[in-house]
Amino acid sequence: MNKNLFFLLTGLLFLGSTVFGQTIQNSVISSAGASTSSGNVKMDYTIGEPVIETFSSGGNTLTQGFHQTNLTLVAIENVELFAEISVYPNPTSELVNLDIPANYKLLDINMYDVTGKLLRTKTNASGLVTFDVKDLATGTYYLQVLNPKNQELKTFKLIKSS
Repeated sequence: MNKNLFFLLTGLLFLGSTVFGQTIQNSVISSAGASTSSGNVKMDYTIGEPVIETFSSGGNTLTQGFHQTNLTLVAIENVELFAEISVYPNPTSELVNLDIPANYKLLDINMYDVTGKLLRTKTNASGLVTFDVKDLATGTYYLQVLNPKNQELKTFKLIKSS
């Protein structure tokens, strides 16, 4: 009798744990984004949230702050790109100079306004490069420096004063 009761209780306990088990699915709580699928392809995205931290335990991954289901970091280098390039005077009212050291060959430089509109461009630039900004409205502009060979990029914020 005790043996049958033991098996009965063990069976009920096993059945109860499988019926009331927990299922973990990918989910995102965000202010903006969407999820769509077609056939065997599924795409989820969110907008405007930086990565804060990622936790992994067994086969489960939790990424806080950014929707990333499959993130793989290959290498991280702590290198300040174009650290030797100087932009002056900043703020400026008439001319802005970019002083490019000799070890950087033939850079492309683009000037954008805050809406992303391309205003000026200089290709194959080296040495001292000057942009005339007298005709631009007072405000914030961006100077984007690009090395055409390996696409390394740095953006400088420029303030145009009156």
